[in-house]
Amino acid sequence: MKRRQFSLAIAMLPFAERALAQGDDWPSKSVRVVCPFTPGGSQDNIARRLSAKLSDYLGQTFVVDNRTGAGGSIAADNVAKSPADGYSVLLGSIGSHALVPHLYRKPAYNAFTDLETVAWIGTQPNLLCCNPSFPHDTLPKLIAAAKAEPGKYAFGSSGLGTSPTLTMELFKQKTGVDITFISYRGAAAAAADVLAGHVPMVISNIDSLMGQVSGGKLKPMASTGAKRSPVTPDTPTFAEIVSPDLVVTSWSIWSVPTGTPAKVKEKLKAATERALESPDVIASMKQGGFEPGSMTIPEIDAFIKTEHARWGEVIRAAGIKPE
Repeated sequence: MKRRQFSLAIAMLPFAERALAQGDDWPSKSVRVVCPFTPGGSQDNIARRLSAKLSDYLGQTFVVDNRTGAGGSIAADNVAKSPADGYSVLLGSIGSHALVPHLYRKPAYNAFTDLETVAWIGTQPNLLCCNPSFPHDTLPKLIAAAKAEPGKYAFGSSGLGTSPTLTMELFKQKTGVDITFISYRGAAAAAADVLAGHVPMVISNIDSLMGQVSGGKLKPMASTGAKRSPVTPDTPTFAEIVSPDLVVTSWSIWSVPTGTPAKVKEKLKAATERALESPDVIASMKQGGFEPGSMTIPEIDAFIKTEHARWGEVIRAAGIKPE
């Protein structure tokens, strides 16, 4: 095809496909997708679904590298200190960008200066579940029981610097109940203890618990979205029962080291938006309660700043001191 004909053909493509076609030679080798969550969890599933599509679209392998711990700061710091060449991409989250700055006195990285946002991926609510034998299996029952016997009941979750755990801190502030938090390395470990009867409740991203919920092994009590999740339509929300502002979502973005070339970021953004429009990706994500979406970079950055401020207030009110 002649150069002029090629240029005209490119101009007629949708924006996302144009950006893919016009990008430089990135990627010319495999790309590392650093995921702050354990394998098999909801965020890890998202990272792997998208990585498979990006590999198809961009012709190089996108390899998921799970680096867990410290509320996502280990993964975020690893990417922040990597070369700004597009070969290290962070699955950023509420933990790495909005919670860690308040939970650690001197974080190893600055989410606002060491990392740049590339693309919005989407959101999913958290889900509070209990062992089916737990007698206080609705929020009203739990609130009444916890007020009658402060400190008796506990919930498991994947670490302090996560949206599920902070959901329960906000729940405690709104209701005045005293419920004990037990930290686990991941949702699977917390759910296993609930299934075994060692802990009555678990809260996690909805995708992480749907297998046990569908199998009748866990009973859903409440979700944290603004409205009921399509995958648990009979389960009320915290907002319905407790407070309209008790809406919490776990959100996902792509971030890269500051200084990454603009063409690389544009190409990654375009490929991600194309993937999020793919029917099989949409169906897979929605089956797990995840809502893919789209935002401009200024919209994403404004949203992150709002979340950062909101959760700073919750953490201070809970008396959680930076480590």
